[in-house]
Amino acid sequence: MLRVGIMLDSFVASAWVGQIVEDIQASDFSRIETIVLVSDPPSNASVRTRNSRRKFSLYKLYEQWDYTRSKANSDALAATDLSSLLNGLPRISLSLAAQSSPHSPEGPELASLRSYNLDLVLNFRADRKCGPIPTAVRNGVWSLYPDTSAHTDSGYPLVWEMFNQADQATSLLQIALAPPVASRIIQLSYSAIDHTSLHRTRNPIYWKNAEILLRYLRDLSRHGFDYLLSSHGNSDALGLSSEKLRAPGNVSGLTFLLRHLSRSIKARTGKLDSGALVKWGIAIRPRTSSHSFDDSSGYNIMPCDKSRFYADPFLLEKDGQTFLFFEDYPYAEQRGIISCCTFDAEGIPGLPFEVLRRPYHLSYPHIFEEAGEVYMIPETKENRTVELYRATHFPTQWVLEAILLSDVYAVDATIHQQGGKFWMFAGVSNGKYSNCDELAIFFADSLKGPWIPHPQNPVLSDVRRARPAGPIFRDKARLIRPSQDCGKSYGYALVFSEILTLTETEYAERPIGRLEPNLVPQQIGNHTYGRTDRFEVIDINAPQKFQPQPHEASISTKRQ
Repeated sequence: MLRVGIMLDSFVASAWVGQIVEDIQASDFSRIETIVLVSDPPSNASVRTRNSRRKFSLYKLYEQWDYTRSKANSDALAATDLSSLLNGLPRISLSLAAQSSPHSPEGPELASLRSYNLDLVLNFRADRKCGPIPTAVRNGVWSLYPDTSAHTDSGYPLVWEMFNQADQATSLLQIALAPPVASRIIQLSYSAIDHTSLHRTRNPIYWKNAEILLRYLRDLSRHGFDYLLSSHGNSDALGLSSEKLRAPGNVSGLTFLLRHLSRSIKARTGKLDSGALVKWGIAIRPRTSSHSFDDSSGYNIMPCDKSRFYADPFLLEKDGQTFLFFEDYPYAEQRGIISCCTFDAEGIPGLPFEVLRRPYHLSYPHIFEEAGEVYMIPETKENRTVELYRATHFPTQWVLEAILLSDVYAVDATIHQQGGKFWMFAGVSNGKYSNCDELAIFFADSLKGPWIPHPQNPVLSDVRRARPAGPIFRDKARLIRPSQDCGKSYGYALVFSEILTLTETEYAERPIGRLEPNLVPQQIGNHTYGRTDRFEVIDINAPQKFQPQPHEASISTKRQ
């Protein structure tokens, strides 16, 4: 059982900190032994005081307005009183200023802290400063940073990432160790930025950080500190800026607000342009040696009427025919169903027909054959399940064969067979942050399970290539996993990664290619790729005016 201390400025903290405290106290691998209350004010307090005295601050006005407008039921930054959660625990009041150097004589407070024989201290102070405390605990002082500017004590997390229009934010978990050992960063996680809202950017990142911290505490309990450092540790010198950033001034704030307004106008006019929605559609091409999986030439767009969109295409060759299964989303129903069509020899699709409908949203119909049967795993996150369907009369009749995972927030489950095992890749979260951020793997000896989570889960925490984007395939002896780059926006681009290691204890991949959204003018995304020996398919997110209607004589490329 890990013995944990926590550092606080006061007993009023954010909700994400309260969640960590609750989870630790409810766990079977750790418990909180003592509280360190630091009497010194956070070092960025003077900066905040100066800003609060300004008669007019555009940034402060925006931050307050945005928080009021954007906060949800699961508000990570809601003020939370930790007193009841920590009631009865011993407390140590400590001045870091009095012990500003690790080489200062040890005071009675530090000696008292040492007597608790702590494995680690979690630092939830605003500025994360911890003074000589790493010398008094076994495995250092752990601090979470929502972005790299917060790592430099800016006091304004994620503001400058938004101001500079970054594609994603980098959060990190750092361990401050006793000299002469350097501090270590054991987790870098990449998350999307919502450029329409600072709070909607911050909220999921803080919830994800809370989840990350609990994972590493569990790993420490199971495997020990040396394993943690050897498998995850990086030097603190990662090229992070040492510049301490202040809140935007009024000039910077005005620039920020103008950019924000411009994005909002573009988003609205994009939807209203020529009366057409920006929508998902499917593109098809014959598979030839002249086309690589990471180029967009030669694709033709499948007709789709204005009342719906098509996405998540999956191909299956059966009985000499090519079947295309896909998400069919009628706008009037506000819920996806699964539809299907066939191709002729030239790749021209026939009329779509519905094959599966449930009382919850369906998408991503991963379809495959196994032992003479045809199976489908549609995405059913709304039902908090991963469901396996079997065709009783292919392709129109399906029966629910098994629930592979339950009580989960998992998307785009993709099955791969290798080494006598079944492997499932899925985008996962705890429901409080995006399913685009993290990739989990599960394995089983049979298709129906039981499914065992990979010990390295999540094997990726990177919004730029975590979420699955179609079946895993082989190309020139390489095993390739398609994934989504959701850094700029959901489903922005396709990333292709070669799987280097896939075992019950290890996983490794490396990106080898990507497909940008460049098939038609004003395209803003493509997020699924599939192939057979005869055809390839992708989906695209683009203005409806570039996508043909069913009454048109043939499918069209409409290229620039």
